[in-house]
Amino acid sequence: MSQTRTGKRAFRIAVLITLVLLVLQYILGMIANLEVQLPGGNATSWAFRNSIIIQLHIYLGTLLIVVALVALILSLVARHPAGIVAAVAGLALLVFAWLSGVQFLATQQNDLSLRMALGFMGAFIAYLLGYFFSSALRGV
Repeated sequence: MSQTRTGKRAFRIAVLITLVLLVLQYILGMIANLEVQLPGGNATSWAFRNSIIIQLHIYLGTLLIVVALVALILSLVARHPAGIVAAVAGLALLVFAWLSGVQFLATQQNDLSLRMALGFMGAFIAYLLGYFFSSALRGV
């Protein structure tokens, strides 16, 4: 098996892991949205003391950024143009969602919750397209 083919296969596995983690992140976010009542004002320290759901959501979001970085590195090593575009877009959108979440806990402005959701959806689409275009290649 060639080095490039191995790199593309590794990229596809990283993207698949990212997609699974994104689904879990969505589930945790919906549970937090429906079940957790945040106190007024800055809820960051409250969340780390009182809400395992929000903690898991934060930790998983951070893990997603790490996995997204791995996917980007793998796409660069494989020299896979569609993978590189998908990985850059996915990482940027995940960072956007993560930063929106940090701001949401600090201010609880609803538009920041929408930004988290949009970042999630954009990243999910980017990784789906990256997976599709990497599987459409011959011999991979």
